[in-house]
Amino acid sequence: MNRDWLEKDFYASLGVGEQASVEDIKKAYKGMARDNHPDLNPGDAEAEKKFKEISEAYAVLSDPNKRQEYDQVRAMGAGGFGGFGGQGFRVDDFGDLFGSIGDIFGGFGGQRSTKGQTYQTDLTIAFNEAAMGVETSVGISKEIFCEKCRGNGADKGTALHKCNICNGSGQVASNQGFFSFSQPCNACKGQGSVVDKKCSSCKGYGKKIKNESIKVKIPSGVDTGTVIRLRGQGGEGRSGAPDGDLLVNINVERHRFFKRSGADLLLDVPITFIEAALGTTISVPTLNEDISLKIPPGTPSGKTFRVKGKGITPKGRRTGDFYVKVGIVVPEYTRAAKRELQKFKDKGYEGDSPREYLNE
Repeated sequence: MNRDWLEKDFYASLGVGEQASVEDIKKAYKGMARDNHPDLNPGDAEAEKKFKEISEAYAVLSDPNKRQEYDQVRAMGAGGFGGFGGQGFRVDDFGDLFGSIGDIFGGFGGQRSTKGQTYQTDLTIAFNEAAMGVETSVGISKEIFCEKCRGNGADKGTALHKCNICNGSGQVASNQGFFSFSQPCNACKGQGSVVDKKCSSCKGYGKKIKNESIKVKIPSGVDTGTVIRLRGQGGEGRSGAPDGDLLVNINVERHRFFKRSGADLLLDVPITFIEAALGTTISVPTLNEDISLKIPPGTPSGKTFRVKGKGITPKGRRTGDFYVKVGIVVPEYTRAAKRELQKFKDKGYEGDSPREYLNE
């Protein structure tokens, strides 16, 4: 087993729960890898560090055998050393090496230092907002420590006592074959202590629900599937530990006219038969301005024109291009116009039939 895994929470790195499926893990990794890839964030040391972190997490959690081994290490609390002399062991056996387990985890019978929980939420934004970036907000409900009892669950003036089930450790041993795993004590909920009288505000739970509106800065060029991490906006950390993070999963609404392919912007524009035949200059909208597009004489329906640098500008990347595909529409002509078209046809100016190949 890998002893380095003791210090790492791969689930938190990818923002998924311990019961996440392989598909959930893969989806989370792809979104975070895209946001933190060194090629897309040149010179950003923090992004490079994050990319390495999530890559290691994905390498372990996407492999069933490695994931099982990693979960065993986490369950034991100090696993990954392979045992002593081939004999089974418990977490308590490491007391001789490190003093006491209480010294490692902050002492028993009190509040342990625990990083706050990572939360996830979904955010739907408009096509234009995703393309150009926007600052908005998301509403979440998260747990905070009760102000009255400061998270210990005891009513004012009452005392905390060491749990007599786990002897204040907060953990109880569970034998499973070769290994003896430790798990949170049910009697004290892993706290190592019990109260004489429960807090009247939180009913002894130690936490309360708080509704918050959190600002989110959406960078330009995001697309559906992008995950934005807001550090420190998740659950509260215990006993000085850092707060958890908030993961915002982005969903982009469809636009009525525009489509996109990566950073490129796509638009279908109708033109008349006369405009296609004789040529013209038309005004075409982009996301933030109108541009002039020259239609040369004899333009066929389905012709696509490329306008460089008028697409979407993702953060830290080049601006995409704008592709305009024209389609010829046939309007209702007046009788006079139809007569003129018939004369045009009778003079033999319509050219070869586009259906000649059907007679071959």
